[in-house]
Amino acid sequence: MARPSPNPPEETAPASDPTPASLTLLSIPGDTPEDTDTYWLTRVYQGDRLAQFTPRSVGIGAVIGVLTCATNLYVGLKTGVAFGVAITAALLAHASHGLWRRVAPGFSGRPLTPLETCSAQTVASAAGYATGGALVSVQGAWLIVTGQHPTPLVLLAWTFFLSALGVLFAVPLKRRLVDHEQLPFASGTAAATTIRALHGTDPEAPTRLRMLGLGGAVAGLVTFAREGLGRLPMGVSFPGSLGGIPLERLGFALDTSLLPIGAGALLGPRITTSLWLGAILMHGFVAPRVLGAGLATDEEGGFLSWSLWPGAAALTVASLVHFAWDGRVLARVFKGLVSGTPRAPRPIDAVQVPRSWWLAGIGVLTPATIVVAHLGFGVPVAHAALAVALSFVLCLISCRVTGETDMSPVGALSQVTQVTYGVLLPNHVQANLATAGITVNAASASADLLTDLKAGHLLGANPRRLFLAQLVGTVLGALAAVPLFFLLVPDRSALGSEQFPAPAAFVTAGVARVLSTGLDTLAPATRAAVGWAALAAAVLVAAERLLPARASRWVPSPLGMGLACLLPPSYALSFFLGGVVSGMVGRVRPAAQERRWVPLAAGLIAGEGLMGVCIVLSRTLW
Repeated sequence: MARPSPNPPEETAPASDPTPASLTLLSIPGDTPEDTDTYWLTRVYQGDRLAQFTPRSVGIGAVIGVLTCATNLYVGLKTGVAFGVAITAALLAHASHGLWRRVAPGFSGRPLTPLETCSAQTVASAAGYATGGALVSVQGAWLIVTGQHPTPLVLLAWTFFLSALGVLFAVPLKRRLVDHEQLPFASGTAAATTIRALHGTDPEAPTRLRMLGLGGAVAGLVTFAREGLGRLPMGVSFPGSLGGIPLERLGFALDTSLLPIGAGALLGPRITTSLWLGAILMHGFVAPRVLGAGLATDEEGGFLSWSLWPGAAALTVASLVHFAWDGRVLARVFKGLVSGTPRAPRPIDAVQVPRSWWLAGIGVLTPATIVVAHLGFGVPVAHAALAVALSFVLCLISCRVTGETDMSPVGALSQVTQVTYGVLLPNHVQANLATAGITVNAASASADLLTDLKAGHLLGANPRRLFLAQLVGTVLGALAAVPLFFLLVPDRSALGSEQFPAPAAFVTAGVARVLSTGLDTLAPATRAAVGWAALAAAVLVAAERLLPARASRWVPSPLGMGLACLLPPSYALSFFLGGVVSGMVGRVRPAAQERRWVPLAAGLIAGEGLMGVCIVLSRTLW
C-alpha cells in the first residue's frame, strides 16, 4: 500500500469524484484497529485526491465564523445557550459559494469539493463556537464579581491561548475516540451527512438531499413560528404533580424544538433511553424531595442549580473510569507523542498531526497561559500550572461525553475546577473564576475539534489539515469574539438587564462566591448526593466493561444518566423520542435508516440552527 503524501499542493489537487465509501459509511469496518485504519486509508481517505485546505475554504469559513460568533455571543448572554454551528456552517459554506458562482462565475472557480466544505465548516465552527463559551459565562462572571473587564489585550490573548490549547489537548484522543472507538459525535456525523447530500453523485444522493431538505424545512418553519412569530409555545407542560410539586415546575413537558429529536436519532436508543431514565429518576423522584426540603429554590436557579453537583460527579467519574480502563492504550498514544524513540512508521501516520507539532504547541501555549493567568488574573503560578494540567484531564471527559451524547458538559466541568480551587484557594473568588475559564475554553475547543474530525473522518479528509483549519478558526474567533464582547457588554450594568439577563454568568459567579469559602457551605445532603452519583457511575462503567456484550447493551449509560442532571426533562424526552424512532427504523427497515432517516435527522438539526441564527441576526440588526 502506497504511503500517502502528507502535504500535496492543494491548488494542484486533481478534480475527482469522491470515493463511494466516503459518501455512504457511518462507521469504518474492521475487526481490529489496524484493519479499520487500513480500510479507511484505502477505501475512504481522499485527502490527496481532492482539494481541502484552500484559501477560499478558509475565507468562506472565516466570514461564516464571524457571523455565528456574533450570534452565539448574543444568544449566550441572553439565554446561556450557544448554537453548535457545524451543520449550519456546512450549509452556509455550500450555499454562499454557489451564490458567488452565479454572481461572479469567472472569479469563483469550480464548485467546492466536499473536503473544502468540510474545511470551511471547521474554520467556522472553531471561530463561532469554540472561542466564545468562556466569554459568556466566566468572563461575564468576572465582570459581575470585580466590576471591571480585563484589558482587551489580556482577554484576547487569554481567549486564543486557551482555545488553541484545547485543540492540542484533543490531538492524542482523536485516534482512540474517533478512529477506533468510533463514538457517534452526532453533530459531526450530521455534518458529514449534510456535506454528502450537498455533493453526492451516487444514485441515492437525490433521496438523501430531499430528506435533508424536508427535515430542514419542517424544523425551520416550526422554529420560525415559535421564536419568530411567537405562535407556538416552547413546550406543552404535563398535567399533574409529583410529591406535591406540579410537573410543570419540575420541567416535564413536550418540547416543540425538533433539534434534540434529530440529535437523539443520531445518538441511538441506548444513550437516549439512559438520558430519559436519568431524567425520570432525578427530576421525577429526587427533585420533589430536594425542592420540598428547600435545598434548591426558584430564585436560585431551581432544581438544575442543585442537580449540577451530582451530575458533574457522575460525568467526571464515569469518564475517568473509562479512560483508566483504557490505560494501556492511552499510555501507548501518549508515549508515541512524547517519546523520542522512533517506531516503525505506518502509512496512516503520514496524515496525522506530527508529534513535533504537538510538543511545540504544548511547549509554547502552556507557559503562555500560565503567564497570562498570573499577570492578567492574579492566579499564583503554581496554581495556574495545576489548572492547565487539570483542564487536560477535563478535556478527556468533555470529548468522551460529547462523543457519546453530543452535549459538551463544560458547565459541569467548570464546577469541578471551581470545587478544586474552592479547596486550594479559599476566599479567592477571582482565581476561582480564572481557573474555571481555563476549563471552559479548553474543553469547548477539544470537543469541537473532535466533532469536526469525526465529520472529516467519515468524508475521508486529511486530519492534519483539519487541525490547521481549527487553529486558524481559533485565531479568527478570538479576533472577532473579544471586540464583540466589549461592544455588547461595555460595563457591569449591561449584565442582568432585560436585554442580557446572562444566566450562565450569574450562576458561575454564584458558585465561585459559595466555593470561595470552602465545600463546607454545601449542604450535607448535597455532598451525599455527589458521593452516591460518583459510586453509581463507577458501578455502571464496570458493568459495561465486564458483562458480556449481549448483557452490557442493556446497562444504562452513566454518561447519559449524568447528563440528565444538567438538562430539563423536556429536552431529555425529545432526545429519547428521536432515539426510539431511530431504533425502530433500524430494526424494521435497516436500509432506510442511512438513506432516509439519518439525512432527515441532520435536516432537523440544521433547519432549526439556521432559522435560529437568522432570527437572532434579524433582531440584532433591525
